Amino acid sequence: MNSGDLVSVVMPIYNSEKFLAESVESVLQQSYKNIEVIAVDDGSTDNSLEILKKHEGKITVISQKNKGLAGAINSGIKEMRGKWLKWFSGDDILYPDAVEILVNEARNLPDNIVYSNWDVIDEKGKKLRTFLESNYNDLANFDFNVRLLDGQQINVNTCLIPFSLLERGCSIENLDDPVAIDYDFFIRSGILFGTKFHLVSKPLVGYRVHGKQLSHKKILETLSYLSQVRSSVLSRLDKSKREEYLVALEEFSKKKPIQRKTAELGLKIMTRTLPRWATDQILVFYLNKIRTTR
Repeated sequence: MNSGDLVSVVMPIYNSEKFLAESVESVLQQSYKNIEVIAVDDGSTDNSLEILKKHEGKITVISQKNKGLAGAINSGIKEMRGKWLKWFSGDDILYPDAVEILVNEARNLPDNIVYSNWDVIDEKGKKLRTFLESNYNDLANFDFNVRLLDGQQINVNTCLIPFSLLERGCSIENLDDPVAIDYDFFIRSGILFGTKFHLVSKPLVGYRVHGKQLSHKKILETLSYLSQVRSSVLSRLDKSKREEYLVALEEFSKKKPIQRKTAELGLKIMTRTLPRWATDQILVFYLNKIRTTR
């Protein structure tokens, strides 16, 4: 059930003790006060649950046996009362005015997923670089969806998602690769539910890169898995619409700048040749090159 302009921040937590207190505090210290925080401890084996319990009274704590990322998010969604969902990791930092800025945008764009640029920070919170997302705010839905299919990534930790989209049936689905869950959700939101996306051209989140991070430990596997996600979503369309997207995607690929084609080729070569212990720095370098040439 929705409640005014309430924002429900759902935090799926699994063994996040090192950065968890700082992350929760960054949410509680928001300039926008109409927030509920729902933290779902998904069977952590470290001190994450104890850290969360120290904030009881300010946040809702759910403790459950391990169900995986989708299971944790969905447990939080079942308890939310807000007009918007904000999925947020226990590793990252939400800048003080982030929710206020997102809500101000979303009020004028009630059916949009609003997202922002973001900073990459290290384990000590030091800013390493800023990721500037391509501004596609003026694109038609179909053209934006083509870019999603091509691999346009949106950092889910920056997003404000209308609860109405979830009510319409666009759920968080469990996948073989949990790192691809948000990408799957975004593609289905755009292609199957006609959702528009709107960028706030300001970094609102500190996205932390560290050695135990699931998304970086499995980045090579995830990149190859995304094609399965795309195919699965397209298979739900009628044949004519599916063909329309495939043709548009092929045309879009042909028109890519040479810099981006080179970066994508380099990434493909690495995914086939690099060992699993390949450094994050090399992979992130190529991903950043691809993003900045969109």
